[in-house]
Amino acid sequence: MENKKLLRISERLEKVAVQLELSFDAMLEEGDIDPRTFSDSVKSGRRRNEIPFYTMSSDLAGIVKRLEVVTSRLEAVAGSGGSGGSADVSVAEDSGSGVKESVGRSAGGKKDVQVVLTPQVEKALAPFVKEYDEILSGVFAKVVSLSQEIGGDLSKQVVMVKEAFQAQREFIVQVAKCKEPSQDVLQKMLQPTAVCLTAVQSFREGNRASQQFNHLSAFSEAIPALGWVTMKIPEANDPMNPKPAPYVKEMKDAGMFYTNRVLKDFKDKDQRHVEWAKAWIQTLMKLHDYVKQHHTTGLSWNKAGAPATAGTSPPPTKGAAPPPPPPGPPPPPPPPPADLTSGSGGGDDMSAAKSALFADLNKGTEITKGLKKVTADMQTHKNPNLRQTGPVTYKPGSGPKPYSKPTTTTTPAPKLQLEGGKKWSVPAKENPPVLELNGKKWNVEYQKDRKDLAITEANMRQTVYVYKCENITLQIKGKVNSITLDSCKKVALVFDDVIAAVDFINCQRIQAQVIGKTPIFNVDKTDGCQIYLSKNSLDTEVVGAKYSELNILVPDESGEFTEFAIAEQFKTVWDPKTKKMNTVPTEVVG
Repeated sequence: MENKKLLRISERLEKVAVQLELSFDAMLEEGDIDPRTFSDSVKSGRRRNEIPFYTMSSDLAGIVKRLEVVTSRLEAVAGSGGSGGSADVSVAEDSGSGVKESVGRSAGGKKDVQVVLTPQVEKALAPFVKEYDEILSGVFAKVVSLSQEIGGDLSKQVVMVKEAFQAQREFIVQVAKCKEPSQDVLQKMLQPTAVCLTAVQSFREGNRASQQFNHLSAFSEAIPALGWVTMKIPEANDPMNPKPAPYVKEMKDAGMFYTNRVLKDFKDKDQRHVEWAKAWIQTLMKLHDYVKQHHTTGLSWNKAGAPATAGTSPPPTKGAAPPPPPPGPPPPPPPPPADLTSGSGGGDDMSAAKSALFADLNKGTEITKGLKKVTADMQTHKNPNLRQTGPVTYKPGSGPKPYSKPTTTTTPAPKLQLEGGKKWSVPAKENPPVLELNGKKWNVEYQKDRKDLAITEANMRQTVYVYKCENITLQIKGKVNSITLDSCKKVALVFDDVIAAVDFINCQRIQAQVIGKTPIFNVDKTDGCQIYLSKNSLDTEVVGAKYSELNILVPDESGEFTEFAIAEQFKTVWDPKTKKMNTVPTEVVG
């Protein structure tokens, strides 16, 4: 155990050495060291203490000297192999060394040494490393403290979350020091962070019955925000792979869904939970601002640094699932799905067969009651008369023939024509009408000639999607997130409030009336659209493309509507003064 502790101390010293190298690079960048002056001073034979570099970096020289002494003592103690004794390693405080002694005693009375950097060394770190440390020591430290104070499963999961942030901090130090590595090396460098993220999410999945499930989910849903380091510059403009900062914001919003639940449940019960939820969201906001400032389109690697190498990954977090094995080759494509709707029988026969099949499956163990019991007189070993019959011999032509592929000749279907030379076409298959809630989405599909359709139990987390409906009237009561009409004809829509937008796509002859308020109408590839605004929605925006006959009706003080037609034709001219194209709607004359 003592040797392991010495190895941990040695690892800390290695980290300090890395920070010393960073401080030297920082002094070069800030101009504290002039390489030409340093080279000329060495060639002239001046003593070390007379060279400007050694004069200005005496603190760093003192640190290196003290670290060499400590490392030598650690190696001597570790090499002795004494497992039962206690290693006493002390570092005397040096006012110019930048290293302070921090000695504590463990549960067994053994001393534990920790090297603490002074502000002189911290000043030499890369700016984005120091700002990341401010997040860890600031609002994130409050999250850890409150989690441990609340206790329960949350106090266990926060240990994994803390290790994830620490693993990313070590990775960021390497980013400040090294050049951008290859993809294989980068994956190995990110492996410690990936293991910690998997541990946080696996802990939530294994404790779904916990009373702190919302707390665990707030961590689990938002912790992928640390994956911003995987966003690369070539992929930054890809809508499917957003830039690092927007990605962090997206994960913050996912975690906010559960922190809002925590705020609602403990608003008047325990203020610690409220402070915890606010601190966690504030941590993610700080991380978003940090990434946006220092890593806008990707990691800020040190172009003049050393080549990056993948270090050894830390052991998996206690209680966490082991990292997944490397993926194997992709599986072969699945066979094409069977057409369950085709067959020799009609649609009614197929539906009846399906119903009978599921009815039998629902019987469970009761399905065996329909089997006939084999009595003793049917069993050969109990009925001697059955054993007296001779063996059955096969006679050609007496039994079933072996299977052979049938030879069928297909004749082309005759071409049918109606009177007047018009070709006959197969009638389109009619789909059954749908009006149902699927998760958080209301589906209204294939409805025809209905004037009584209504959605009365909608809420702000739900969306409404209307597809291929004709000659219907749909009323939506309550506030919903969004409404979309796709490929509809002669649809009258009446709704209360919409949070996001109302979209009309590939529609014909649409009428929409807003009772409450909506921020925007999007009209795309739609012919014939009338929008009735309310007094509360006069600031609504209408955005259109490839539309025709778009009219907006605005109410006056008496409630009467005034119709305004939206321009469909535009005129574009070149302005030589501004050197720009000016586009204005054309006025209808007549």
